Amino acid sequence: MDGGSSPLDSALMSGDPDRQVGALIELIKLGDGAAVADILPLVGSRDVAVRSEAVRAIGYLGVAQVPVVGPVLVRMLSDSDEMVRNEAAEALGIVRYDLAVDVLVDLLRTEMSWLVRASISEALGGYPGRATAALVGRVRDVEELGPVRRYAIGSLGRAGDLGRAEISALAEEFGLDEEIGPQLRIAAYRSGDRSQLEGITRDAARMEEDESARFLNDLEDLLRPPVPPTLSEDSTLITTILDLVAMRWPLYSRQARHIRDQLPTA
Repeated sequence: MDGGSSPLDSALMSGDPDRQVGALIELIKLGDGAAVADILPLVGSRDVAVRSEAVRAIGYLGVAQVPVVGPVLVRMLSDSDEMVRNEAAEALGIVRYDLAVDVLVDLLRTEMSWLVRASISEALGGYPGRATAALVGRVRDVEELGPVRRYAIGSLGRAGDLGRAEISALAEEFGLDEEIGPQLRIAAYRSGDRSQLEGITRDAARMEEDESARFLNDLEDLLRPPVPPTLSEDSTLITTILDLVAMRWPLYSRQARHIRDQLPTA
């Protein structure tokens, strides 16, 4: 940004919410971290769309400016609007501001919006070892909504906070829970528990279409660190599982093939 002479700078300062939102979207596309200083004042806008997009932009563009943007994002977790709070939670999953962890953990218990709790659960996966008990608490809370519990499981799996015995025990305890049982089995397999593959195969054979979409996303996530220690050894069986989903739900055959093609071989 150059002192107000650029069109995007002019749009940010225009006071026109539509122009401001458009400029923020463009700045995110450009990846211009220097624009953060010009964006920060917009988190105080009276327009919800502007506040929300400004918070999102700060998350994407402020990674190298954590001491500056971190406190702002924490403050926006208390915004009156659900979508602004949600963007702040998602941004803190990108920015990784250590002083936000205690606030996020507390809000995971008290935040009224399930959407924001889900984003907080996902964000906490970026702070390994800092929120394990809180995430396990969400998984174990049978009154909690399925999406929140699933994001908590995803964070626990990616962060590697639970040992194989612990995550396998959760998979055993909640194995019959159709909303989270399959994801727990995949998380336990990620930790090294190969015995989960039998249950994962059964899951693939019985799931309805919407469940299979989530199931494929969870299987694809196994390709990202931490990768299961026996993934290459089990690639043939996992290919069979993917083919089973593709046969039952042809709409997902392309994604299943994409995952299959990326599997390591023994």
